[in-house]
Amino acid sequence: MRSLIVAFQGLRGAPVRSILVVLALTLGMLGFVAVLSADQVMRETVIQRALLTGGKEPTFEASVKGPESQDEVATAIRQLKSRSGATHSAARIDDPDVGVWTNGLRVDNLKIVFVTSSLIDIHPFPLVSGEWFESEPALAPRVLVNEAAAAQLSAHGAAQIGSDYVKRKMVVVGVIRDALDEPQVYASVRDYFEFAEQVPTVTVALHGPALTDSAVTAAARHLASLGARIELASVTQTDRISALSSEIATTSRVLFVLGALSLSSTIVGIMNVGLATARARAKEFALRRTMGASRGNVAFIVMLESQILALSAALVAFGGSYLLFPVVVGAFNTQLGVSPPPYDPAYGIICLAVASATALLSSFAPALLSYGRDLSSVMRE
Repeated sequence: MRSLIVAFQGLRGAPVRSILVVLALTLGMLGFVAVLSADQVMRETVIQRALLTGGKEPTFEASVKGPESQDEVATAIRQLKSRSGATHSAARIDDPDVGVWTNGLRVDNLKIVFVTSSLIDIHPFPLVSGEWFESEPALAPRVLVNEAAAAQLSAHGAAQIGSDYVKRKMVVVGVIRDALDEPQVYASVRDYFEFAEQVPTVTVALHGPALTDSAVTAAARHLASLGARIELASVTQTDRISALSSEIATTSRVLFVLGALSLSSTIVGIMNVGLATARARAKEFALRRTMGASRGNVAFIVMLESQILALSAALVAFGGSYLLFPVVVGAFNTQLGVSPPPYDPAYGIICLAVASATALLSSFAPALLSYGRDLSSVMRE
């Protein structure tokens, strides 16, 4: 307790030095925590975008021709799922002849895809508002829009789905995040057959923990050999999380090196301040020695002072990192397309640990200098 009081007295006697050390520690920790938060945001953003666009791991998409009605599409999905060993399945129909219309004109840059309600089991789109559409029939086509489409449609009036010949008013039941910057509308496969007589290629998405492309290909060919209206065009693996893992790890290492360099410069700067003030405080240390303090006690006080400053800097840096986090999130453009990760309270512990370690390392040399000072050499100065 006495050493703590002496340490506070030493800090109070040199306010400029204390402020400089706290400022250097705070800036160093803010840089390090900014790097950690950037790594977190980058990692979660990339993984979430890969999950929403490519599906859960592993996910395969089989492009098939043949189904010409809603029942045949449902049968194809069910049979491919059963034969391939998939645990989840969904279908998607892309038809450039069907689009979104407002005020009698087609919106060219607004894409519409027709999907089954089970798509969310493979692509877990977060709901911003509203609800996911169900498979039951409705009086009007019920659709979901991504955030970009919602912003675009809000500037128009009532919108319709249809082709040049058939159009129906659509009802937006929800807004989702799908990791796409382009505006997109999701309608039910059931409603597609009101606007087109002939079905183009149907894309069947399949997911399962042990699913392989060969299993999907074999299932489609086996069903075709049995007389099913399924003509396989291609099989593509769409999940990308594993493919991106090495790039994420490399970027994380680069960011960590940058953070370590930031801390290293902080340590050197504080050490210079400590060495400069250690010589100026030589007479103070000599006086404490004459009053009974040992060399080890004097060195301990120097290091204790650094930890007091580290605690102060950690508190400031924790608040600063909390305010800085939205800026880091905004730099990665996570507001549109994916959900931004939350601020991790563990940064408070990281700030304290990093500040304490940095202050300890930077005070080691001044503490050794104060420990090695001889009384006679001080008196001769």
